[in-house]
Amino acid sequence: MAEGAMQWAKRLSGASFLLMLIGMVVYYNVMPDMFDEFDPGQRHMLELEGGESGEIYLEELGQYVALRLADEGSPAAELKLIDYAGEEETGTAPTVIDVIRVGEDDTRYAPVRVFRSAESGNYTLHNDGDTILWFVDDIAWQAALFGEPWFLVVVFGCCMGPIVGLIGLILALIGWSRRRKSESPVVMTKEGRLPTTDELYRQHRGLPQSEARQSVPDPFVGQVPVAEEARREESGADWRGWDEG
Repeated sequence: MAEGAMQWAKRLSGASFLLMLIGMVVYYNVMPDMFDEFDPGQRHMLELEGGESGEIYLEELGQYVALRLADEGSPAAELKLIDYAGEEETGTAPTVIDVIRVGEDDTRYAPVRVFRSAESGNYTLHNDGDTILWFVDDIAWQAALFGEPWFLVVVFGCCMGPIVGLIGLILALIGWSRRRKSESPVVMTKEGRLPTTDELYRQHRGLPQSEARQSVPDPFVGQVPVAEEARREESGADWRGWDEG
């Protein structure tokens, strides 16, 4: 059983290393070019200069992000999204999951406003700032990214590799533990005899030895053994026969 666990541990460790190696090689060779294709400066719904406005259509279950260049710290939102009824959709401030995005030539785009679960319909986006504003459909961006086979290879290799390696490590620990127990020597008792089955079981499990057996008094103390009594009777009969002639 221990040898089987060790063999599977070696196989899984090799598979884990291979998966992570493939993921890293693909990432460094393919992903930079792939992310350039998803540059917000190239893939967006609207691109507005300072003071401009534009019409867009939003889906109810969509997620949309407004971005500006992050060259000078955290830029302000400075925008308005007005629906067909003339009411403003305020959206929410970016959270920790709305990270800065890196595009072509290491251009950095910072999210300034996020719009989730807005009512579907036509909207007008106003750029009230002085810098360029990009409006991106995050759901469509993610769907396109996961549609790339090389991206799936990177995700599978980098995510499944550590999991497979962890399973291999657990199996290796189990195998080492069982092998150590199977190779433990049999300890002789203090009396110099081989241990009993119960004592071997306790040694294998690492349990404390049972308490010394209490000495039970002999119920036949003072009685002569049967064999010795028969010899005495036979010897007495011989003496009587010799004496009587």
